Amino acid sequence: MQLPSTRLTFLLHAMSGLALVSNLQAQPQKYLMLDTRVVERVENAKLVLGAPVKHEGNPVIQADKPWENSMNNLYPNVIWDEQEKIFKLWYKCVLADKDVIAQMDRPSTVHDVGWYLLYATSKDGIHWSKPELGLHKFAGSAANNIVARDCPNVGVFKDLHDADASRRYKMVSDVGLGKPQVRFSADGIHWGDAMDVKGFSAQNGDTHNNAFWDERSGKYLWFTKLYLGERLVARFESDDFMSWKNNGLVLRSNIEEGRDSQTYCMPVFRYGSIYLGYVMMYNVGRGSSVDCELSWSHDGLQWQRVAPGTPFIPRGAKGSYDSECIYAMAGEPIIKDNKLMIFYGGDDFPHTGWKRHCLPSLATLRVDGFAGYEAMDAAKPATVITSALRAEKVSVSADVSPGGSIHIKALDDQNTLVDEAEAITTEVTDAPLRWKRGAVAGKAVRFEVRLNHARLYAISGVELVHPEMKKPSQSSDASGRTPHPISSKSLSFNDDVQGWKGVDKIEHHRDGGAKGGFVRISRSGRALPIALSPATAKDSPLAGDWRTLVGGKGAKITCQVRSAKAAGRVVIEIFARDISQWSIETTAPITNDWTQALATLRYDWSDEEAKAAGWKRASGAFSWSDTIQNIGKLVILPTAAGAQESFDLDEITVTGSDE
Repeated sequence: MQLPSTRLTFLLHAMSGLALVSNLQAQPQKYLMLDTRVVERVENAKLVLGAPVKHEGNPVIQADKPWENSMNNLYPNVIWDEQEKIFKLWYKCVLADKDVIAQMDRPSTVHDVGWYLLYATSKDGIHWSKPELGLHKFAGSAANNIVARDCPNVGVFKDLHDADASRRYKMVSDVGLGKPQVRFSADGIHWGDAMDVKGFSAQNGDTHNNAFWDERSGKYLWFTKLYLGERLVARFESDDFMSWKNNGLVLRSNIEEGRDSQTYCMPVFRYGSIYLGYVMMYNVGRGSSVDCELSWSHDGLQWQRVAPGTPFIPRGAKGSYDSECIYAMAGEPIIKDNKLMIFYGGDDFPHTGWKRHCLPSLATLRVDGFAGYEAMDAAKPATVITSALRAEKVSVSADVSPGGSIHIKALDDQNTLVDEAEAITTEVTDAPLRWKRGAVAGKAVRFEVRLNHARLYAISGVELVHPEMKKPSQSSDASGRTPHPISSKSLSFNDDVQGWKGVDKIEHHRDGGAKGGFVRISRSGRALPIALSPATAKDSPLAGDWRTLVGGKGAKITCQVRSAKAAGRVVIEIFARDISQWSIETTAPITNDWTQALATLRYDWSDEEAKAAGWKRASGAFSWSDTIQNIGKLVILPTAAGAQESFDLDEITVTGSDE
């Protein structure tokens, strides 16, 4: 039997006692099973996160130098340099103590603290050196590993795409929200001056910035924070690394988490046919800890967390070096001895204040082992049916327990057997399937994978026949559920303000409304007055899942509005709880007589269909489907035209509709 060259190289290195280290290779025909496009249906099967194994000698680097005052969040950036055969690490250091800041050469601060970018190297990824570079003085000596200063929130990568050798290494950082900057270096050690870049908003930055050249899109990609009262993930792209296009929000916490757990930063890398990200979830409402989860995207724009609420690299036991915060590396995992090396920073102090150490650490994972399918009930086999795949030289990555097996059949679109592979009975990585008939290559088939005490991670040598993301079922009708009977929910302000608030002021009037009482919302100055409802079903009859609350296929929202100054139109906004909103400008003019404003919607709209109907999505909003199922706060306000200082509001109703 002739071994593949990569496996043969591995065996030769193993026999010689040398560690085999390499970067990931491009494998566009590799599909991880966590990719929801790949799986059509399952029986007795569940997707389970992989389990990175922490190095027993963690942390691999200690903060043992006088200038390593606070390795706050660390923000590690790690590469394996193929040319130099060495691991390289760039990591963040904050100078939080005044007496330490004073020891800087020409002391300087950003956000009232000093900033160093430190550099370390290793031959094996475990034993690290901090070279004395002679570039920046501390306490009068340049014998240190400082490569740059005044550059918060740094991401560093080696760019083999750029023909300009003086820009071989690239740094992205910021000195606050809306203040991104880049630097260039020929060797990753000697860096040029910070340069401003174009295209960022005032809400971007202040987190672990990370960027890389993406062969697939032919663009530089930059992932950073979008801050809209909470932390969200934003994406940018560029042809030249200086002018950037804002792709906007790409990932956020889910509705159930609200603002208690927020997406803090997300280093991204290519893996097989998709993009993976380590998303750090900042548990603002739960002790200010930080968890590292796993996310994925088929196009780099639409992102999903693989297992929301479940860490990919778990925090350690209470009191351990990584018990409070985990910050994963920027850069792709590095392969050593057929294991993925994933570096991270581990912290035993919550995400509060400047003075805390987050120390470089290492975890390893089997190749392709980010997540895989296994049996829910281990006493019974699990079955995974894939989507239609065009097969070439098909191989799989899987773990099989002793006595277990994997059986794979190829089926055509009529569910007829095309071929069957020989059983797999041991752990395999990119192992070619042996087909009994040799009838699969070049055909579009579905694979029926039967798992007996086994876990399937990836299928390679295939292409998705339908590579687009499946549109989730957003309609109760489309999912086969009978719509709830039509009903109506309304409120009148006859007795009090019904829990509503006004910006700046709300007043209740017992008579003079469209029907009985009404409220007057007023605001001084040039800003618009805004009326806001309570956000929970406990406090508002209009909050909840409107599909069941008022039934039908959609809903109509009406309200009565008037103003002493006749100008502008009525805007209605619906929030997912109290977090973010979709809004629509109605056709109803605001006059000095009571006028009814009307907004209509359907529950089964996609985001694009809602936009086409006139609804506008706020930059931090959840999807249309998620919003409809979690209606919280309603907001009513005038358009900017006319700049009213006050308006009157009455008779707010939500009615189900079959239209």
